[in-house]
Amino acid sequence: MLLTAFLLWKVPPWLGGRQAALPLNPAVPLHYPLMILHIGFGTIAFATVCLQLWPWLRARHPAVHRFSGRLYVFAGMIPTALLSVGLIFAGPLTVFGKVGTATWAALSVFTTVMGFLRARRRRFAEHRRWMLYSFALVTNVITSRALAYLVLSLPGIGPDIIAFTQFQVEGPWLSWMLNLALVHWWLRRTDRRRRNARAGSGRPVPGHAQVG
Repeated sequence: MLLTAFLLWKVPPWLGGRQAALPLNPAVPLHYPLMILHIGFGTIAFATVCLQLWPWLRARHPAVHRFSGRLYVFAGMIPTALLSVGLIFAGPLTVFGKVGTATWAALSVFTTVMGFLRARRRRFAEHRRWMLYSFALVTNVITSRALAYLVLSLPGIGPDIIAFTQFQVEGPWLSWMLNLALVHWWLRRTDRRRRNARAGSGRPVPGHAQVG
């Protein structure tokens, strides 16, 4: 529901023509088409990652799970991450912001490919771990907007679009790092609880506990 609400809020302004949600670079004619492609593939990534993390679908309809997974990898996360690298040179990012976006893109491709390869090798526990990290990266945009509006709500800042834009330009690191940290904490906590439960029952503790 949260992802759906976010898409309904953020996508339509970009589909109304060249009067986009954020300023476009007139020196880069492809800026708008690249943004549309980035948003389009990103929308596919948002939709399919929800299907990937739905336990009921994975258990009852594994074929749908596999198909949506391929869509997420090849028509969602990888193309939208690669397009973000091209957008680095069109948008108003500083050097700090460009490095942050490029790092996000590289990690997005890496975690997604690792998750896909682990599934192909039927190493499903590792597959789920990598896909959770990929999920943390694809939802970076939601965390980024939430942090930006949180900053703008602080006393003395107010609803200033310049401050919002500056936070977006300078702060692309914080959102995906926070998401990755939360997923890593959750995985460690889940692993620890499962190890304790197995130890209490007298069963052997596996080297890699499953997730999800």
